[in-house]
Amino acid sequence: MPKIVDANDRRELVADAVFEVVAGRGLAQASLRNVAQQAGLALGSVRHYFDNQAELMVFAFRVNSERCHLRALDRLEDLEQSELPKTGAQLVDKCAAVLEELLPLTPASRGEAVVHMEFMLAARTDEGLHGAAQDDYRATGAVVGRVVMQLLESGLVAGSPEPVDEAERLIAVLDGLSLRMVLQPAWSAPEQGRATLRRHLLALLA
Repeated sequence: MPKIVDANDRRELVADAVFEVVAGRGLAQASLRNVAQQAGLALGSVRHYFDNQAELMVFAFRVNSERCHLRALDRLEDLEQSELPKTGAQLVDKCAAVLEELLPLTPASRGEAVVHMEFMLAARTDEGLHGAAQDDYRATGAVVGRVVMQLLESGLVAGSPEPVDEAERLIAVLDGLSLRMVLQPAWSAPEQGRATLRRHLLALLA
């Protein structure tokens, strides 16, 4: 009896091969042939699931983005469904646990961040990737915005900050940390990234 292959599983397997090629050799090397070779598949098998390289790149970009944001959303739901912490230190720890899912703090998440940056840079001039990039921006903004609302609802934040402004500042911190940790790992270790994020969150509190 022939083995039944799940199309979604096979598409994600191909996406994983894209990530390996991009992380090791750059986005320009992620041809259908190179990806098929990385996945251990025949070129025709890859073409069975993706009509062309552009379609594969958009799919891989979305998978890369969704995996990261889904982890953050799992943490965020735990934060939102729990009673708000009574102390600033506890609140910062809870919020940081969500936001750290958006940072390259482990070997696996660092690899994801490398691939993510390659896609985001390519989306600047590649119209086909533009929509996926915009969805990625919105997903990050949604996670960060909800964290900011938790901070504001705690009553522990100093003054009356504008939620959108604070979300933009926090996104800038996350983007800057990600860039430094990927490009300058010797200078920006995960421990420093965690500490910098927490210092920023603590600075918001009264």
